[in-house]
Amino acid sequence: MCRDAGRIGLSRRAVLSLAALCAVALAACGTGAAVGTSHGTDLAALLRMKPQATKVHLLPGQPPHLAALQFVSSEIGWAGGQGVILGSSDGGRRWQRQYLGQADVYGFSFVSPSVGFAATSVGLLGTSDGHTWRRLDSQPLARVQFLTDSVGYGLGYPVGTADPSSFSVVATMDGGRVWQKLPIGPVEQACFFTGGVGLAVPATAFFGGSLTVRRTTDGGRTWSTVLSMPQAHAANLVCTADKGAWLVAAGGAGMSQQSYSVFRSGDLGASWTPVLARPTAGAGPAPGETKGASAGPGSSPGPIAAVTKDEAAMAGVCEACTGAGLATVETTSDGGVRWQATAASPPVSTPDALVLDAVTPEDMWLLYGGGYSGQSAIAATTDGGASWRVVFTAPRTPPPLSVTYATPRVAYGFGTSRFSLKFERSDDGGRSWRAVGQLPKGTNPYNYSPIAAVGTHDLYLAASGVLLASSDGGRHWRVVDKAIPGDVHGLRFSTPQYGCYSVILAGQVRRDYETRDGGKSWRKAALQGVPAAVCATATRYPALGREAAGLVRRLTGPTGKESVLPDYLSLVGSAGDTLWLAFSNDPGSRLYVLSASRPAAVTDWPGNQLNAVAFEPLGDRSAYLLTTDGRVLRTRDQGRTWRQIP
Repeated sequence: MCRDAGRIGLSRRAVLSLAALCAVALAACGTGAAVGTSHGTDLAALLRMKPQATKVHLLPGQPPHLAALQFVSSEIGWAGGQGVILGSSDGGRRWQRQYLGQADVYGFSFVSPSVGFAATSVGLLGTSDGHTWRRLDSQPLARVQFLTDSVGYGLGYPVGTADPSSFSVVATMDGGRVWQKLPIGPVEQACFFTGGVGLAVPATAFFGGSLTVRRTTDGGRTWSTVLSMPQAHAANLVCTADKGAWLVAAGGAGMSQQSYSVFRSGDLGASWTPVLARPTAGAGPAPGETKGASAGPGSSPGPIAAVTKDEAAMAGVCEACTGAGLATVETTSDGGVRWQATAASPPVSTPDALVLDAVTPEDMWLLYGGGYSGQSAIAATTDGGASWRVVFTAPRTPPPLSVTYATPRVAYGFGTSRFSLKFERSDDGGRSWRAVGQLPKGTNPYNYSPIAAVGTHDLYLAASGVLLASSDGGRHWRVVDKAIPGDVHGLRFSTPQYGCYSVILAGQVRRDYETRDGGKSWRKAALQGVPAAVCATATRYPALGREAAGLVRRLTGPTGKESVLPDYLSLVGSAGDTLWLAFSNDPGSRLYVLSASRPAAVTDWPGNQLNAVAFEPLGDRSAYLLTTDGRVLRTRDQGRTWRQIP
């Protein structure tokens, strides 16, 4: 069964995938031995098990993180995001909820003040009165652009693609009820004009790839290259109704900076001219041939708003500036020949400037924040940037950045903002949080799974090359190991006595260390190259660890004794004699629940829907999830049903 272990590969999507190999599993495969459970289920039988169906129950509109914004006039506009659509008829000063449901809204396209469409996670939504929304189909879309109330184009989510920024280009001629895929392959960006003319940027690697802009004049049947540049990817591509197009090309990144260029076309994308360029010391030169281009704002690219082929606005962000992400906005009214910074900057203190929208050079809105960076907010200007005001702030505080559960009700977490060292506790299963202490100054715990609860008040936390412990629920911390040889990328305990942490050494080699005395002493683990949860379980239950390592090998292929891929690429959790392993974002994704004392269980794993970043099992049936958008979900039936905690 081990001879073909490398033939089945997991999706190349780097986020939420597993990559590990253990020396014990290598030895077992080398001798042809079967890796089995205590119930006699060998690896081949485990892989043949039919998964049970999964249901996910999300609370609509909670929390109200926003990701989409569009105004059709200086007064009428819409904002959308996590299960909610809001409408405004006074320029954004007041907002009314128009939709509350399961759809996460990613973008709008309005053809009139009353007729519009929304690209969502569950399909296309439409309105014919500007207020009431209905679902038109089940095609998940990341972006949508309608030229009339019937003719539209979108970026569809292809299941199991290698890159999370890769989309299929789809078209509809009947108002979004039926979609057809255009023959261009995965793309990063696309936009269209009337008459069958369109532009698309084929998907490429973010590092070292070559950005090309492809153009069609026959509705997408044939394509030709009109612009190319090495080592770049498309951050945005926008078409305007008057034959204009604007492209933001992002280059290298480093030192909290990212180089970028902006190119402009006034002839339906047939020819392009560089109009902005931002090289940086930490990110290298601006991509493409940028001779004659003006210097772009900020030190990294923000969103762009295109009003016409001549009028546009560009936001730049500066992650290292005072205020941690202050956005600056520059505008042009002559096709990018001259740019002028607005007299005032939007009141933004986060690098997450998500959407810049404009209906005239004077009327602009900037959507920023949300997720782990803070509350979603919208700032507006009616005088071309001479002044800005915040017109909307989501009424909530984001959850902690990292969470661990000691019991079904007692949970711990840290960091309700990106730079906070506040340590928090919840006594109601994650519904509410209160500060209980501060992490020691100088710690940097922002790695995958840095907290481990081994009791209601006993905690471990890996930070800045040291291992910290607390015996009073996070109020006070002490150093228990200050000789960690690298950057910690996983910390797990299977029991209060048995645990492991993984570190990244020089050359991106990972090594695992184990304790068998509750953290008093640590040594190099017998099982190497596995997620910390697998290592921790194997320390106490060797047979279960070998089974999990064999499963990882079978589904990811051989990587060597010590994997170069760190633990944060996996979703693995341990609780007592039980391991939960989620192989995510691939056709046929699975959640495996393996136990040393009970039969294995296999369920579907809706990774694209959950977007989970932390996995906290509490036994063989119950587990918690923390998602990238701040939701906490729980299952009590081995992953068959997930329900969001309000």
